[in-house]
Amino acid sequence: MHDEWMRQIDLELDGELSLPERAALARHLAGCRHCAEARVNHLEMRVAFARSAGDPHARTVPRPRLRGRTLAFWMAVSLAAGGAAGWLAHQRWGGPGPASLEASRATLVVQ
Repeated sequence: MHDEWMRQIDLELDGELSLPERAALARHLAGCRHCAEARVNHLEMRVAFARSAGDPHARTVPRPRLRGRTLAFWMAVSLAAGGAAGWLAHQRWGGPGPASLEASRATLVVQ
């Protein structure tokens, strides 16, 4: 059982776990002292290796895999897709019409 969690810890430190997998690992680490200590040991070992390899600014906190540009790109794509869907829906079914929005709602209910 701990072997699978150890593999998950290594993947997390490499930045290869998805957000749900990281959340599951965090829940497990909150309740399992053995795995939590193993994670700390892995972090300390990686920092020691990095510093011995000449990186004096080695960090103990793994960087998230999702970069700012990636997030901005997907936000722009989702906004463009939403705008295109709204425009297509307006072309297909039209807007509320010349009357007020409440009147058009009443017309839809009556019909």
